[in-house]
Amino acid sequence: MPPLGDIMIKKSLEHLKENKMTYTEHLAFAFYHGCGCIKAGFLLIIHSIVPALYPRTGSKLVTKLGRSFTKHRKNIVNK
Repeated sequence: MPPLGDIMIKKSLEHLKENKMTYTEHLAFAFYHGCGCIKAGFLLIIHSIVPALYPRTGSKLVTKLGRSFTKHRKNIVNK
């Protein structure tokens, strides 16, 4: 059985290839979306305590992520 590090590198390279992204492009894309999710999470926690604050944060995030990933998928097909 190959070492775990070798397996992770192989799977990472496959993932990058499937998404037609360089490591740096993937890092920026995933980091940006991850930070957006963390921000939305904090706002949703505040919303859970005070419902009048940030009432549309969850639905806006889902819509924004959906559009971004759809756009990314279309770009993969066109590359």
